[in-house]
Amino acid sequence: MRLNTLCLIGALTVLTMSLSAGAVPAQARQTADAQQAATAIYTCPPGYYWEPDGYVSSGKFRPAHCARRW
Repeated sequence: MRLNTLCLIGALTVLTMSLSAGAVPAQARQTADAQQAATAIYTCPPGYYWEPDGYVSSGKFRPAHCARRW
């Protein structure tokens, strides 16, 4: 009895997930991703430049940030 209930719940879960995945058209998802990427672009103020994240020569990790121009 419990196995039948578990199988039914699993089948309904898979069906629900497959239906919800197709609910939003691919075009709408792409435009939403593009809008989110456009708002994530950060510009540095004048006199600064964008330095990407990475490890410096001393071995410490530094996140991306605006660095002052020399």
